[in-house]
Amino acid sequence: MKDIIRSVSARTKNIIFGVLYAILVLIAIFPPLYLAGSGQGTLFLGAPLSIWYWLGDFIVLVAVMFGFYAVENIRGEVDPENNPQTLTEGE
Repeated sequence: MKDIIRSVSARTKNIIFGVLYAILVLIAIFPPLYLAGSGQGTLFLGAPLSIWYWLGDFIVLVAVMFGFYAVENIRGEVDPENNPQTLTEGE
């Protein structure tokens, strides 16, 4: 899997993650989805569905950000001064 990640061009990587971010932003600001959940008084684990809508979008966004960091770390594009692998190799 790491070989596949390393072989993908930087432009393709940026397009893939850019599309993922754009989808999550559209989901976050798309009124019909939010309004469909906000009109219901249904509680799930003590919170209304409209709150879970925002939390779900946030959790997926954080997962995509961690995935983006992991891909850049595999490709060696993370700042060498802050990369734990580089720090332990130099000591």
